[in-house]
This record gives sequence, C-alpha cells and structure tokens, in this order.
Amino acid sequence: MKTRTMAWAAVSLALSGAAWGQEASGQESSGEETSGQEESPSTGKGALGALANRFFVSPMASYVLADSNRGTDDGLGATLTFGKVFQDRFGFELETHYSAYDAENGGGSAKLLSGGVRGLLFPVEKGNAFVLGGLGYGRFKDHPGEDADYDTILWTVGGGYLFGPFNFLVSDISIRTELAFRSDMHDGDRTSETNNNALNEIVANVGLLIPIGAGPVPPPPPAEPIPVEVVPVEAPADSDGDGVPDDLDKCPDTPAGTAVDADGCPLPAPAPACQTPEPGQPITLEGCAAGDKIVLRGVNFEFNRDVLTVNARTILDHVSDAMNRATNVRVEVGGHTDAKGTDEYNQALSERRAASVVAYLTGKGIAADRLQSRGYGEAEPVADNETDEGRELNRRVELKIVE
Repeated sequence: MKTRTMAWAAVSLALSGAAWGQEASGQESSGEETSGQEESPSTGKGALGALANRFFVSPMASYVLADSNRGTDDGLGATLTFGKVFQDRFGFELETHYSAYDAENGGGSAKLLSGGVRGLLFPVEKGNAFVLGGLGYGRFKDHPGEDADYDTILWTVGGGYLFGPFNFLVSDISIRTELAFRSDMHDGDRTSETNNNALNEIVANVGLLIPIGAGPVPPPPPAEPIPVEVVPVEAPADSDGDGVPDDLDKCPDTPAGTAVDADGCPLPAPAPACQTPEPGQPITLEGCAAGDKIVLRGVNFEFNRDVLTVNARTILDHVSDAMNRATNVRVEVGGHTDAKGTDEYNQALSERRAASVVAYLTGKGIAADRLQSRGYGEAEPVADNETDEGRELNRRVELKIVE
C-alpha cells in the first residue's frame, strides 16, 4: 500500500507540472517574481532558457507501475540521462535505467538494466513542459515465469516538466519530473499468464537536471549615449496659429480651429455620405455611388395592391427632384414584401409595386433609361417577420444606385 501511495504521488507531481508552469509563465510575463523559481540570469527564459545549446546530466529516482501480467509487484529504481538541448525547443539524450521488482509469488527480485536514446520536444517557447519518445535495449534477470533471463526491446513515450532554475551546488540546476508509458517487447512464452509477449508499464521519474558548461553569454549592456548639447531653435512665426509658418502660409488669416492643407489654406468640406433620410428630411442623392441603397420610407401602397398612396406620391415627387439635380445617376427601384402569403404571390406583388414606382417617376419626366425595376418578394428581409413592426419594415421600396 505504501509503494502504491508513493507511485501516485510521483504521477501527480509530474502531471501537475505543466499547470504550475503555466501560472509561473504568466507571472514572469507580468513582471512578478515566482516563488521558488528564478529565471536564468543569462537568458531570462527560465529552466529551458538556461539549457540552450548546453549539455546536461539528469539523475532521477524511478517508480515503475508494473504490468499485472508480469508477475511482480511495482518496481523501484533509478534513471540517468546525458543529453543536449538545441535552440530552446529540441533535445536528445542517452539513457540508462535500472529497476528491481519483487516477485508476487514470494520469489527473488527481478531486475532490469536498460539503455537507449530519447528525443525531447518543448512545444511552447519559454515553457518548461516537454514531451519525450525513446527506443532502447534491456536485459531482464531473475524474472518470474518461463523466461527468467531475457533480452528485450523497450520503447517509451511520455512527458514532463522542469522546475527552476535554481542556484544551489551549481548554477541553473532544475528539478525534473516526468511520466512515461513503456512497452517491454520481449518475445516470451505467449501461453504463460505471467510472461506475455508484450508488457506495458508506467514509469514515474523525479530528479535533477544539471547543465554542463557555461551558460549563454548575455548581450553586453548598451553603450552610454554621448551627451549632445541641445541648442534651442526659435520657432518660426505663425500668426494665425494653423501650424503653417508665415513664410509658407498662402492663406495667412485662416480663422482659428480651421483644418488647413500644407499651404495653410482651408481644406474643402467633406462630401456628404449617401444615406437614407430621417423622417421629414428631404431626399438627396449627393455622395451616392454605385451599390449604395436608399430606403424610401413612406412609399406605401393600398392593401395587397400596387396603387401608390397619396403620401407615397408626395415622397416620390421629392425623389424626382433629387434625380433631376443628379442627372448622371441611374437607379434600380426594388420592391420588397413581408413573409405573409406564398412566395409566388409576394414575388409578383413586389414586381408590380416596383414597376408602379418607375411608372410614376417617368411620368414626372425622369428618363426611362435611368430607371429599372426589380421585385425581390420576401427574399431579403431586414427585420423579424414574426412581429408587426418587423413586417412593416420589410414592406419597403429601395433605390439602389446602379451608376
């Protein structure tokens, strides 16, 4: 029971490393100090930055959660690696491992001695979490079952986290935790309950990671700037305060607050934007370009007919005046309905109503080649057809500027 508790404590430590590192990374980015962890003075990138382009050695204590088919209790042992990290993200290491397992039947202790090579990947820049994968060769001795001594291929995948760096004993030392899945691919007796062809185990390691050699050299401090004597320059005269000196100002008496160009002359007023007029405002086509739309609010028809109301005729008189002022504008008159009734009925009604508006405008002297009509039916609602207010907004006539 005690060994199982130790195993799950090691597993919990390894799995919680990434979450702890996320919090620590957030503190570093905000300028706060982290408890028990300091950045490498040479790189400012934490434990991973301290390893950049350096060799390292990593002794670790190991706990093995043995496969139930192995015929042993969980194992204790040690792992030693030697490797190097490149460019803050990638690394490799040579690994040697020893572990011992007590047989469940009360027999002697089984032993594993293995060696191999592993690759490391740090997915997040400046993050200390890593994933690992490796392949190795092992030798089992005194194993319970038919194969007491055998050679085997071992492969491993897993992940871990580096806590640190700390400066004790040596500079930039880190605490290393990792959790890995290991498969023992020995070719044993497939019929034995305690000696299967492949045995799968979980290995938890906790130890130190010790960089070897000098760390990255920090960049030299910036050179002290050479003092430069500042000679005040008298500002040129600007009588009207528009930001343009008098000797360049072609409009020297511009009123205060007026926007001016490089010559000091007032900028032209911006062109008005094309927009639907508010109720009571006159309709204008100034500022309108191809693609712009103006909703003719108030251009209504008798119920279920294409006959214009008196108020609609008054509004269209203003449209006629606006088109007579903008003689180069061509428009499409679009008719829209709400969703009551069938699609076919609404489509036909919208076409008749759009044609009725075009007929009225041509009767007011607008050239027929400047007008075209189109019915959209209920296909382009602008509001919810489930409410009276929404349906009223959907029943509309629009002017779309063609050119």
